[in-house]
Amino acid sequence: MAPMAVVAVILVPRPSLSLHPSQGVSLGDNVTLRCHLSQLAAWVWLYREGGWSYNKGKKKEQDTAEFSLVSTLREHAGRYRCQYRLSESAEVSEKSDPVELVLTDHRYPPSGISLHPEQHVETGTNVTICCWNKDYGATFLLHKDGCSAPIQCQESSGVGTATFTLFGVTPADSGAYRCSYRPWRYTFISSPLGDSVMLEVTPTPTPPGAPPKKPEAMEFQVSDRVRENQIPV
Repeated sequence: MAPMAVVAVILVPRPSLSLHPSQGVSLGDNVTLRCHLSQLAAWVWLYREGGWSYNKGKKKEQDTAEFSLVSTLREHAGRYRCQYRLSESAEVSEKSDPVELVLTDHRYPPSGISLHPEQHVETGTNVTICCWNKDYGATFLLHKDGCSAPIQCQESSGVGTATFTLFGVTPADSGAYRCSYRPWRYTFISSPLGDSVMLEVTPTPTPPGAPPKKPEAMEFQVSDRVRENQIPV
């Protein structure tokens, strides 16, 4: 019987990629992309989707490869991934999950914003937030202060506006909201954040004269001995 061939499969862990700073980056700022590795790597590559790639030698004592973008330009904006090759073999990892570098261009005017109903609303109300710009064809994004990512996005109408609806709001929806937009031709270029509107959601008050809430029914088990001692009516 012929000897069986043994094939060794080497699994190369996928790297992760992070962006520093991760948000609020404007054209002309410096940005660092860090490719985090779990094994020693001989080479690390940084890819920009639809564009160029960087490669960098990796020192054995490091576990992170850094790529710096100095004085960022429009062509630096985009979606990035990284990949590496092991030091001890020719095995290559899968590409990392993507990160998006969005650059703010302050030449675009901030978006306008309005809120309806204004400010104070009760729980369960539907709230409409309207964003607009100076007729730029764009994708609008709705931001809530305290949230790292936009909470909604929407294509503009033919007159440079977008309407967002918050259905059945609760006190958790209270806060400051702002808009930004990204011109259709530049997916990863953003306008500055506009002015904010404040939403305050209050609990629904009990209607006047409403009867008090009845206590929940409770079940009791009556023993035979108690039944025997019941007083006849």
